[in-house]
Amino acid sequence: MSRTVVRLLFVACVFAGLAGSVHLVAQDSPPKNDEVVYEIHKAGEYGVTAPKGISMPQPEYTDEARRKKINGTVLLSIVVGTDGNVREAEVTKSLDKGLDKQSVKTVKAWTFQPATKDGQPVPVRMDVEVTFRIR
Repeated sequence: MSRTVVRLLFVACVFAGLAGSVHLVAQDSPPKNDEVVYEIHKAGEYGVTAPKGISMPQPEYTDEARRKKINGTVLLSIVVGTDGNVREAEVTKSLDKGLDKQSVKTVKAWTFQPATKDGQPVPVRMDVEVTFRIR
């Protein structure tokens, strides 16, 4: 195995969520099955706590990306369901087609303690960064 280091970073709002509660707002687009999906936005409002990571395996470099020595970040928008599983993952800032695909595949395997509102699990949409670095 090469000296490749794959590091996962959450955007600032996710770090805030791991430290305590964050501000979430209902999403603008219509939710599936009339379900309200909260969106991480700012600290404080609505009484919704952010999901907390339980298992977050790291993605692997593709052979092509390793050969090309591609470094950078893939930004994804994910929905964490009431069961703590990632049910949607969409690339919002691409890096490389193969690394984008690896990021989506890996993030869909992540598990969380679900977000809650009034003590009940609620689905949330949040942004995550998957950063690839070759040393």
